[in-house]
Amino acid sequence: MKNVLVGLVAVGAFGLSASAQNILLNAGFESGSGTDADNWAELSGPSGSTTRDGSMPDTGNFAALMQFDHINNPAAGAAYFIEQVQGVGSIDNAVNYDLSFRAKVASTNFTGMDTFVQILWLDQDASDGGGVKGSMLTSLIGLGINDSYQTFTFNDMDVADGADSFLIRFQISSGAVSNIANGLYVDNASLSQVPSPASAALLGLGGLVASRRRR
Repeated sequence: MKNVLVGLVAVGAFGLSASAQNILLNAGFESGSGTDADNWAELSGPSGSTTRDGSMPDTGNFAALMQFDHINNPAAGAAYFIEQVQGVGSIDNAVNYDLSFRAKVASTNFTGMDTFVQILWLDQDASDGGGVKGSMLTSLIGLGINDSYQTFTFNDMDVADGADSFLIRFQISSGAVSNIANGLYVDNASLSQVPSPASAALLGLGGLVASRRRR
């Protein structure tokens, strides 16, 4: 028993936890004023809107909702999105990142529309020429999004060389097609560093030690 207790103390001294820290701010859209979510920029337009919505959250009281209505509004092609930009030093381009979130659509009729998640890796301090150093854009329809919340996960994403920060965006896009309407709900987003092999090994050791103590 003495050796087990020493092992627990040693692992604790490294300050490790079972999950990496989420660097997104207000990741569940709970903080805000009315339909505006703190730390997120929202784009609305004549045929649609982006809001902090309390009607169908995955957990908590709110989710992000991007929606368009070409039944009651002009059928103008447009994109509606919610995005977060963080500043210089918010990411480390020497490590990889995991992205996950929960999402669903109001309808599985995808006529004239698409939904996306996008990340831009940015060089905001212009130390490597500035601008966008790399990006990822993925259709959620292509990944099987439906009208029930499910988890979407992008593991071990490589940050572009020279990037010091990021922009993450969730988006619904509609074409100029009449008599259609849809919405994209997003909740509980997370962007976190992939643990280094050494950290993962120590975390595994901590679990092993705890298991030995229970036995």
